[in-house]
Amino acid sequence: MARTGRSLSSAKSPARESEPSSLTDRILRKAGAHQEAGRMREALAQLARILERDAAHAEANYKAGVIRSQVGERAAAVPHLTAALRANPAEPRYWLSLATALLGLGRVADARAILERFVREPFTDPATQATKAALIGGLMNQAQVLFTDRAFAEAEALIEIVILLDENHSEAIHCAGLCAAAMDRPELAYDLMSIAIYKDGTSGHFFINLANIFLGRREYEPAVECLYKAIALGEDGFVTHNNLGLALHKTQRYDDALRHLALSIEKNPSNALAHNNCGVVHQDMGQIEEAIADYNRALALDPANFNSHSNRLFCKLYRQEHDSDDYLADASAFGRSFADPLLRRRPFRNDPTPERRLRVGFVSGDFYEHAVAYFLEPAVAALDRSAFELFAYSNTTSDDGTTERLRAHFDTWRSIRCLDDEATCDLIEADAIDILVDLSGHTAGNRLLVFARKPAPIQVSWIGYPATTGLAAIDYRFTDRFSEPAGIGDDHNVETLWRLPRVGACYRGNPRAPDAVARAPFEENGHITFGCFNRFTKVSDATLQAWAEILRRLPDARILFEIASVDSEAVRAEVEARLVRNGLPLDRLTLEPRHPRNRYVLYNRIDAGLDPFPYNGGTTSLDTLYMGVPFIALEGDHFAARMGHSILNNVGLPELSAGTVEAYVALAVRMGEDRDWLRGLRHGLRQRMQASPHMDNQGLAADIGDAFRAMWRRWLDTREA
Repeated sequence: MARTGRSLSSAKSPARESEPSSLTDRILRKAGAHQEAGRMREALAQLARILERDAAHAEANYKAGVIRSQVGERAAAVPHLTAALRANPAEPRYWLSLATALLGLGRVADARAILERFVREPFTDPATQATKAALIGGLMNQAQVLFTDRAFAEAEALIEIVILLDENHSEAIHCAGLCAAAMDRPELAYDLMSIAIYKDGTSGHFFINLANIFLGRREYEPAVECLYKAIALGEDGFVTHNNLGLALHKTQRYDDALRHLALSIEKNPSNALAHNNCGVVHQDMGQIEEAIADYNRALALDPANFNSHSNRLFCKLYRQEHDSDDYLADASAFGRSFADPLLRRRPFRNDPTPERRLRVGFVSGDFYEHAVAYFLEPAVAALDRSAFELFAYSNTTSDDGTTERLRAHFDTWRSIRCLDDEATCDLIEADAIDILVDLSGHTAGNRLLVFARKPAPIQVSWIGYPATTGLAAIDYRFTDRFSEPAGIGDDHNVETLWRLPRVGACYRGNPRAPDAVARAPFEENGHITFGCFNRFTKVSDATLQAWAEILRRLPDARILFEIASVDSEAVRAEVEARLVRNGLPLDRLTLEPRHPRNRYVLYNRIDAGLDPFPYNGGTTSLDTLYMGVPFIALEGDHFAARMGHSILNNVGLPELSAGTVEAYVALAVRMGEDRDWLRGLRHGLRQRMQASPHMDNQGLAADIGDAFRAMWRRWLDTREA
């Protein structure tokens, strides 16, 4: 009987085994009905019945995980989905649902690890592909939101998952390039955008953004090509034409630049940016009043346009009839509108020890092969590092060899190009900077709105800008006793002028500069050749008229110009027309293009330099003296118009600074007629430069150090009061 009982029991066992399976199916169907009807708790209760009997049941765990995710319990969903995947890794839904839940929890790295294994599985059915496509779409949308919120690293992580799931997703590759660019990785950005274009060369906005990368790398010709391609692909909107105008301007194709900017305005008449950029082009063409009118139009359309107001201020320095009162009023209005509302009003917590090592920060967009870096390097290299800890806050868009060389002179180097003004201020405050130095003023790449917030107790303007910024938050502006002696400049600067005892900045002779020629060119030519290698924007009509008078009084004299893009037919025609209008005979002029191959070597073809006015030369004038060539300057009534006067006084040639235009012309005529005097001026001029305050780096560093320490003590006294 026992045997028979066992036999009967054995005979019934298949029916018993099918009952749980059938029961499980019924429970799953019932749970599904509850889920479909929105009764999630009832659905979970049904699934719990299965999991009590079989905790590893794949489908029950999967459904429980999905429902937990639907009701917002993502953390509780993950163990269920993990169990489902472990029980049945051949089911693609389990992979994708677990990855989605992990992404919902922000566990991006874990989700990526799951998906890296998923893509190695042979899942090709339409349902899986549709689910994967939906996941990709969701990730792209999330990444876009993160990118807009400037969460670039987080956006990049999601985009990388998209590319993992679809290596040919050109839009994702392109977006990865945008993230790389935003995080200051231009080389990777370029590579990714190039790959996106290779995979889909029909997308115009890919070319637009690649052009932006080229612009950031200062590679302007490829940027122009990309933008023309974008237009050909249908990206013919006002933004594309604006950007193309900007790129063409950088290649000195001014007429083409203005044409595309005009198209941008035609397509969107309220487009303040294009009017601003027209101003930039007109300014570089030397059409100063036209440029100011462009900036005014931009501001009329958008009064809150920081760049247009800043550009207008810089442009006004080039005006032939410079009005210091008007400039101060405009700069002060800029400060009131854009800077004053941003001021952080709170006590500074800097250590008040008077003689401690001070933390000094320098902010610039010009930490590359640029005149600012040219003057900054000798000073920071010689500053007493036992007295000062130096921080660089670089807004430079593309580093080069000069950038790397500058790094060695700072204790700490920070890139702020991808930080907004608030974040930059937070960084500077966290670094406990005592003295913050602006090296840009109203020039390109400035971060004046960082200074407006006053992240440091003492703020100073130096080197990069020859006038007031208009910011009350900047305490001092470095100047020198010749550029702005007592009584000149105090009433036309918002900042307090801090007069350094000798020079305001030191010159560093370029090791690539050739030796000065032993014999003046007139010895061979039989006539004197004057030269001007300044930006042609600085050469006012009044300057040209004075030079025309010099040539009239010296019938055999010549003038050699170095002018950007004058080898372009359009630029040359415009330059020549302007020269003729101001009385200069073209047959006695030589026009050379501004090109690296011409730097320094042209000095050996001239006997003397002619400084433009009212905006004098700076770097160029020092280069002129270093190359053994004297120059003539007109002493003006404000800093930019007195730089030549200061340079000549500091090199021991005050007699070459004239008080009037008539005296300026007379000096040039004397040079042409008194060859012995000219020979004497040229003799040993490089050695005179090297022995002058202009190249006394240690002396300047000591003066700057003394100034910083005195500013600090003054602030402590004010703080205690």
